[in-house]
Amino acid sequence: MSSDTIKEKFSKASRIERFQELIKIKTISYNDPEKIDFAVFKQFENTLAQLYPSIHAACEKTHHGPTGLLFQLKGREAGAPIVLMSHYDVVPVNEELWTVPAFDALIKEDAIWGRGTLDTKGTLFAVMESVEENLDQGFVPKNDIYLSFSGDEEISGDSAPSIVRHLKSLGIEPALVLDEGGAVVEEVFPGLKKPCALIGVGEKGYLDVSISLEGQGGHSSAPPAQTLVTRLAKVLIKLEQYPLQAHFTPPVSDMFKTLGKESEGVYKFIFKHLNVFAPLLKWYFTKQGGEMNAMIRTTIAPTKMAGSKAFNVMPPVATIGLNLRILGTDKIDDVIAHIKKVSGEPDLIVTVHERREASPDSPSDSTGFKNVKNAIEAVWPNAVVSPYLMLAGSDSRHFCEVSKNVLRFSAMALSKTERGLIHSNDERITIKGLLEAVDFYKALLKHY
Repeated sequence: MSSDTIKEKFSKASRIERFQELIKIKTISYNDPEKIDFAVFKQFENTLAQLYPSIHAACEKTHHGPTGLLFQLKGREAGAPIVLMSHYDVVPVNEELWTVPAFDALIKEDAIWGRGTLDTKGTLFAVMESVEENLDQGFVPKNDIYLSFSGDEEISGDSAPSIVRHLKSLGIEPALVLDEGGAVVEEVFPGLKKPCALIGVGEKGYLDVSISLEGQGGHSSAPPAQTLVTRLAKVLIKLEQYPLQAHFTPPVSDMFKTLGKESEGVYKFIFKHLNVFAPLLKWYFTKQGGEMNAMIRTTIAPTKMAGSKAFNVMPPVATIGLNLRILGTDKIDDVIAHIKKVSGEPDLIVTVHERREASPDSPSDSTGFKNVKNAIEAVWPNAVVSPYLMLAGSDSRHFCEVSKNVLRFSAMALSKTERGLIHSNDERITIKGLLEAVDFYKALLKHY
């Protein structure tokens, strides 16, 4: 392929058009399988084949689970491969709350608007664009490169686990697995004015439970002194008053030490002497709440409530749903025991709906981490690169079974407003940010 042809194929306009095609495909995941239109997911796969012919010619593509796609690009040698991950399913939308149609991929204010632009078709696009361009330029990696895409990450589906089972059956132990996670962000760390690029080296666990109390119910005209709802509300208050113990896990300690060196004023001194000021920081983060508090403890968030369906009927059962994100120092059974003990309610019913322990931490001194760091610095030279603990969940947790070097970084520079658009209305990615994501993966591939 001539240089002029390659230049035209990967021009800014051509890249944008390809990305718009991917966003327009409504690959929506639902917890109810009957709502999922698998024909649309097949359409997405077919569109990838049309848009990226060089990848499909050079790679072996296999299917795993309901919607898993795995591309294997053969390398010159038989060393440990790397895995570049993303998912192409998206969460549902409420079109009435969007300023523009959620799947029209419209360009507005120098950004492409649409569900999945940030989470995570943008990453998938960047991976495909960078590999396709490299292949057109004659690229052959030193070792195998796998591109792993699932279409059911948002519902904790079996596609990524199925891919992992496949790799495990072949005895493959990747030298690096890279999935969504941290990003290039600003104004998230005390005293730091520079942007920071956060690479997740660990991931918190996950627990959905419902806590319930049962009683007789009855007419609301003569309520008891303590209703079920009142008693359950008091349980919530106690859980807030007595949170789980705070810990500085290795990823968080490393983050504080790394970013603390770049902080200004008193913060630099505090983070330099982390062991001395740890009790003060724990107290402060607990009072502040938010991301910093979530970094240092298992969090408990009430998300659902249920009681009577009528205003004039006392419920025979009152229930509150809790979502917990588990710190690596805690075990789920111990967390459940904490809820029961703190509640002060011997009759409290705790029902587990979904659970998974925290993922093991990956080292931040590995070759893979250094290569990701170098690629970040090539695109965002002013950013301070640091390990951190990922608070949300991703498909990458499954790959901890086959690799000790699982990292989580979304190659995007995101403002606080943009971070708030993930899973929300008017999700969008700037054109500049989209192209930077491609540049990141191109820079990363130079190491492989």
